[in-house]
Amino acid sequence: MNKLAALFLALALVACDRGGDEPRVLYPAGKFALTDQSGAEFGSAQLAGKTWIAAFFFTRCPTICPKITRRMKDLQFTAKSKRIDVRFVSISVDPENDTPPVLSDYAKKNELDTTTWTLLTGDYETVKKTTLEGFKVALEGKADAAAPEMGIMHGSHLVLVDKAGQIRGYYRTSDDHEMRQIMVHAAKIAK
Repeated sequence: MNKLAALFLALALVACDRGGDEPRVLYPAGKFALTDQSGAEFGSAQLAGKTWIAAFFFTRCPTICPKITRRMKDLQFTAKSKRIDVRFVSISVDPENDTPPVLSDYAKKNELDTTTWTLLTGDYETVKKTTLEGFKVALEGKADAAAPEMGIMHGSHLVLVDKAGQIRGYYRTSDDHEMRQIMVHAAKIAK
């Protein structure tokens, strides 16, 4: 892991507010424009005024990404059942493979409800800049079928963003408590 990735991981661990109070503002998620699973432009402009949860994944990921998708799916179900007004965004870190048709097929195969969940792709440099600079989430490498984890190392935290586009917290997908906490925090800031 390079120093930049280690720094981002450390920041994410420190920044995750585990208390019951409304999470504090950390920093802006930044402006971005990518392409959704239908081929339409989608980004920070379409998310303005909405509370949302971002995840980073890729469709052919052999390790953590299926769990990230399951966690997001569970959170979406919880949000709907508790009437929490939150959107879900999954950004592919393998955009050369994950074109809009691939993302659309992935959504269908995994029975994702795209009424409040958007899967995004774009050119690699834009995705990398959005991930590293905007969300401050680790991303290193490009797809290589011969490499471990397909050659892509990326953060597995979910990122909670408020209506003003401010990051409010990072939540480990491996931690059940943090997955409950993200919904508590989302409900507080979605009001």
